[in-house]
Order: sequence, then C-alpha cells, then structure tokens
Amino acid sequence: MGGLLENKICLLTGAGSGLGRSAALLAAAEGAKLALGDWDDEGGRETVRLIAESGGESVFLKTDVTKSENVKALVRNALDTYGRIDCAVNNAGVEGARNKTADYDEAEWRKVIDINLTGVFLCMKYELPEMVKAGGGAIVNVGSTASIGGVATMPAYVASKHAILGLTRTTAMEYGEHNIRANIIFPGSFRTPMSERLFGVDTIEETVKPLTPMRRLATADEVAESIIWLCSDRSSWVSGSGMSVDGAKRAG
Repeated sequence: MGGLLENKICLLTGAGSGLGRSAALLAAAEGAKLALGDWDDEGGRETVRLIAESGGESVFLKTDVTKSENVKALVRNALDTYGRIDCAVNNAGVEGARNKTADYDEAEWRKVIDINLTGVFLCMKYELPEMVKAGGGAIVNVGSTASIGGVATMPAYVASKHAILGLTRTTAMEYGEHNIRANIIFPGSFRTPMSERLFGVDTIEETVKPLTPMRRLATADEVAESIIWLCSDRSSWVSGSGMSVDGAKRAG
C-alpha cells in the first residue's frame, strides 16, 4: 500500500530547517516528490541530501519568498522537473524582533510582514494558476497559535499570522470550484531554531511546559503530520479550515 502522498508533487518553502525540513522528509517518506525552496542554500541542500539518503526524490532552489521572480522560478522549477504541482506547503517565515507596538521598528515591521504574509501571498499567486490547470490541488499555509491569539511584544509576527488565516479562508472560497483546497495550521510550541531563539535553547522546556495542558513540547514531526494529512486525499472535504496543533494550548 502506498503512502498518503504517493505519486504527488509537493512544493514546500522554508525547507532548510525546522518544521519545513521535517515536513519535507515526512512527505518524501509518504511517497511525494518535492520541489523545495529556502533562502538558506546550505540548509536546503542538506534537506535534499537527507531525502535522497532515505530513498526519496527532491530538487531545491534558493528562494527569497518576498521576491516575485524568485517565487516564479521556484514554481517553474517544480513544473520543469515534475510537470505539475499537486500540493503546496507555504511554510517560510520569521519571528522578527520583540518590542511593544509603539516602540516597534518600522523597518522590522515591514520585513516580518513581507516574509510571513507577502511571501505566502506570492506563493499562492503563482501556485494557484498551475493547480487550476491541473484540475485541483491542496495548499497548506503555516500559521501559528499567534494566528488566533495575541503575543505581547510580537506585533508584526501576530499581525502577519492573523492575516494568513484570512487569506487562506478567502482563497478556499475563491478556488473551491476548481477543486483546490486551502487550509492553515496553528502549531503550538515545538523545538526548532525559531522557538529556541524565542525561548532559549536551555530554557524552552521549562518555559513552554506550564503553558501547555499536555505539559510537553511537541516534536516537529508531530506538527508535520498535520501538514501531510491536509495535503493528502484523506482530507478531501476539508478546506478553509484552521487546525490547531498545539497540545490544547488554545483550547480555552
């Protein structure tokens, strides 16, 4: 029996580390062929190596998701290599600097919004026409528990993640008639380079555990499982949804 993504072509951004790498490895293990993008050339190529080592197939292109030409090139690389795009995981993002709203640096605000929100918009802008041509597809955007709640001293990050939720739901409404599904996940805390920067490499466990009813950090693989399911045909009637993957952190 084949994997959940057997014979599917998956485009994935932010593939060089953290959740992106875990999702890429899991997608490959479930039978997908992948077109990967990340601004980190070394990290992206390491993900390709790890996929190949496990018997999977992928290609990588260094990509700045804030630049239209880079995103178009990433989509073109997927099409030139595999002929179509069945699913897309728009995962690239940054946390940005921390400060209160009135004290937040304007240049930092624009950077975070540009990467986290405009990057998702540009990816979908160029993914969607190819999915329409192919007769359907599945998009998974990576939000955060910050998509549905506030986080003090992170106004740009929270604003960008809230906006991705609205953009995802709008896209699902617009493209449902083309058999294209769009969903968003809201991951809670798990150990990645980003979360270690936020909470500290040595203090993340003690900081996060009391805030999570399940009293532990997730693994990146546990979060990636939700992405794989939403990309798969098993979720064929799920679109416009936000899925919390957070150990009940936002249950209240």
